[in-house]
Amino acid sequence: MKLFTTPVSVAAGDLLKPLCKPEEVLFLDIETTGLSPSKAQIYLIGALTFQAESGWVLRQWFADRLSAEAEILKDFFSLAASRRLLIHYNGDRFDLPFLKRCAAQYGIRPPFAAQKSLDLYRVARRLRKLFPTEHVKQQSMEHFLGISREDHLQGADLIPVYQDWLETNNPDLLQALRLHNQEDVLSLPTLLSLLSYRDFFSGSFECMQPEVGEARLSFPFRSAVTLPKPVSCRLSSFGLSALEDSLTLTVPVCRGAFLHYFKNYRDYYFLPMENRAIHKSVAEFVDRSMRVKASAKTAYTVREGLFIPLPGQAEALQEASPGLLFFRRSHQDKTLYTELCPPLLSDCCFRLAYLHSVLKEGGVLSF
Repeated sequence: MKLFTTPVSVAAGDLLKPLCKPEEVLFLDIETTGLSPSKAQIYLIGALTFQAESGWVLRQWFADRLSAEAEILKDFFSLAASRRLLIHYNGDRFDLPFLKRCAAQYGIRPPFAAQKSLDLYRVARRLRKLFPTEHVKQQSMEHFLGISREDHLQGADLIPVYQDWLETNNPDLLQALRLHNQEDVLSLPTLLSLLSYRDFFSGSFECMQPEVGEARLSFPFRSAVTLPKPVSCRLSSFGLSALEDSLTLTVPVCRGAFLHYFKNYRDYYFLPMENRAIHKSVAEFVDRSMRVKASAKTAYTVREGLFIPLPGQAEALQEASPGLLFFRRSHQDKTLYTELCPPLLSDCCFRLAYLHSVLKEGGVLSF
C-alpha cells in the first residue's frame, strides 16, 4: 500500500456551516477496476478531512499490488470512523455499497452505520430539469458551476491505466490515476453549492410586484438563499428563471371566451339562445320553450377576458384563494384556467400557491 498525504487549500467553511463542523466531515471518492465488487476491487481511495492544527488534508490510499485492498480499507476506515458526515457524489449508489461489500470479503466492518451520508448526485438528479446539462454526472455539474479540471477522463478509462501501472510501475501512470481521484475529491466542497438550489426552491419566497404583458404574465419572487449560477427552464407551459436571490415565473396569458362549468349540472337549465346555463331556481321564471335541462356539457356560463392556465394542483390554489373560479375552453379541455383580474394579481397567497404547484407538477419540488 502507498499512502499519499497532501495539504490543500479548501474554501468550504460557509457551505459546511449548516451541515456540521469542518472537523466532523469526510469527503470521499473511490476508484475501482470494475462496477461489481464480486468481480472487481478498489485500487484507490481519496479522502479529504480537516484538522485544526493541520488544516485540510487530502489522503490517497493506493493499492500498489492486488493483495493490498484489505490494507487500504482498514487504514481508510480508521480515519473515517472519527467523522460524523460523509459527503460524496453518487456514493449512496456506488462508493459506499462497494466499500461495504469489499470489506465484508475480509471480515472488516465499516464504520458507516453510525455516520450520516450526503450524496450530492441525488441532490443534482432531483433538480436535473433546472440545469443546462445533458446529464448530472459529476464533471457536468463541475462545468456548470465553473470548476476547472486538468483531468477529463472517466473512471472506466482509468482501469487499463491501473493495469498498465501494475506491470510497469510507470510514475506518469500513477500520477494520472491520482490526479483523477484528487480532482474528484477536491471538487466536492465546491459542489456543496448544489444544496443552495435545493434550499432555494424548497424554501420560502417573498412576493414582488407582478408584471402583465400582452401574451404573458411574470410573477417575480425573492428568496433568502442566493444561487451561485443562474438557471432557467420550461415546466410545461410555464417558464422559470432564477438569478442570485430572484425567481421569475412566466405564465402564458390567453385572451378569449372561456367556460365555467357548474358541478351540479342537474340543478341547472341551459338557455340555447343565450349560450349559458342558469340555476333551476331562476329557470322557473323562464319560458319552457326557451330552456332545456342542462347536461354536463352545457352547464356552463361564458366569460370573455384574459385568463391564465392553472397547474395540476388546482385544488390547492382554491384553498389558498377561496372563491377562485375554474374555466375551460371546452368540456373536453383538460387544462383549467382562471380569470386574470386585479384582485388575483394582488393576492400573494395565490401567487405563492401557484408557484408551489408549478414547481411540484414540474418535478422541481421532490425533496
